[in-house]
Amino acid sequence: MNASIGIRSLSLTFPDSIRTNDYWRENFSDLLPKARKRQRSVATVVREDADIWSQAVAPYLRDPFRGARERRILQPEESGLALECRAAKEAIALAGLTTEAIDLALTTALFPDRLGPGHAAYLAQDIGLHCPAWNLESTCASALVALETARTFIESGRYEHILIIVSHFGSNATDNTDSFSWSLGDGAGALIVSPVRENEGILSVAIAPATETCNAYRYELADNGKGKTQILARTGDNAIALAETAVDAARSRCQKAANAAGVSLADIDFFAFNTPTAWYADVCIRALGIDSDRVLNLYPRYGNIGPVFPFANLERAVRTSKLKQGDLVLIYANGAAATSAAAILRWGETVLGTPPAPPLNISTAEEQIASFSRGEERLSPRLPSSQQVLTASPPERLDLVKTYLLGWLAVYLQCSPEELTADLSFGGLLDSLVAIELKRRLEEDFRISIPLQQFFSENNSARLARYLCDRLLVKELKNAPTIQTDQPREIVHF
Repeated sequence: MNASIGIRSLSLTFPDSIRTNDYWRENFSDLLPKARKRQRSVATVVREDADIWSQAVAPYLRDPFRGARERRILQPEESGLALECRAAKEAIALAGLTTEAIDLALTTALFPDRLGPGHAAYLAQDIGLHCPAWNLESTCASALVALETARTFIESGRYEHILIIVSHFGSNATDNTDSFSWSLGDGAGALIVSPVRENEGILSVAIAPATETCNAYRYELADNGKGKTQILARTGDNAIALAETAVDAARSRCQKAANAAGVSLADIDFFAFNTPTAWYADVCIRALGIDSDRVLNLYPRYGNIGPVFPFANLERAVRTSKLKQGDLVLIYANGAAATSAAAILRWGETVLGTPPAPPLNISTAEEQIASFSRGEERLSPRLPSSQQVLTASPPERLDLVKTYLLGWLAVYLQCSPEELTADLSFGGLLDSLVAIELKRRLEEDFRISIPLQQFFSENNSARLARYLCDRLLVKELKNAPTIQTDQPREIVHF
């Protein structure tokens, strides 16, 4: 078949309950480290030579919630499967089809209602499908992987109308006593992929492995306190890989998709980026060198909704007239420990479902990209330079490293260095963002590798300073020139 293949209809469903930051302030105030409770209005601190990720992160260091504002959250009596079914039924009806006309259903439920396989069979049963339905999962890139799978199947002539359902139920995989829960939201989306009018639909898809991000998250089984076992998601030992690979992955996948479609990035009218953090869209903007007015940041509105973001971005872009029929749209998502993918579509006559309920207190302006380059002041704290540390004698070096660590901690936590002591445990002080940024700065300044575990639990600045000094000494001894001598060596026996 040579028919154009595209999105006929698109539906989003979210829980009615919207959880704001006040929930954690009122119920889990102890999660807000003391240093960050004393925030002041200060300029963002970042070095001139900071990389793209650090520049995009900088505006959010002053915010203990790291840009999160609202999340749609399932209540205990609500079912994620019910949200998926609602979206699926609406997408089918909007496309002018019946359940009998659907040839295949592809579903992704990231953190489904129950342990074990996903919702595919249950969804097919609940909405009355008579076709095969199976689970397909590639973390945050699942929607694009499903889109490419659907396109390939339809091109083969085996299927004609394919239903795709993706969902993310972060509240099923977090403990509200863990600050990681601040970032995750719930939601579901569905679309129908079918042959469409000529010169519309999917032009290209580029997918590549994201194996560098394996172990960025870890998962464990836990009792939720209500007699039910659930999977809890935590920050993993390799979380820093998400920062280290973000720029290259976005550039590589988006450029490859553009080349395959025979267009340039300058031709794209709207970019729909997966935004698992408040700054991720800005990272992609900087990496690709594109205008921010062609991008939306839905993280303040929804939190991290994983594979649902491509659908939510497209829906919101159409509603706000950023995406119109005939426009080129590039969708990009990076799935941790899975795949990264980009797709380019010529937007067609896609029918949208019922608009999601508006946010409680987020303006359209807040969905624009908060970029460091827009009026932020560049400062550097007055701390020992890396060169001073490297050239100091071992006894002097330890004190310099302690001062260096406390100074940069104060910068990242937006507090005075006098509020910090070297024996203050990192466990109640650092979240994963600060830990990753501090690790990256130390590794860049001192050219040594530091395990992320050094920045968590009961470790503190004093212990980390000793660890750094030991690593620097080992590095110096290893790189010291070997003294050549013609004298025979004395062999000592123990």
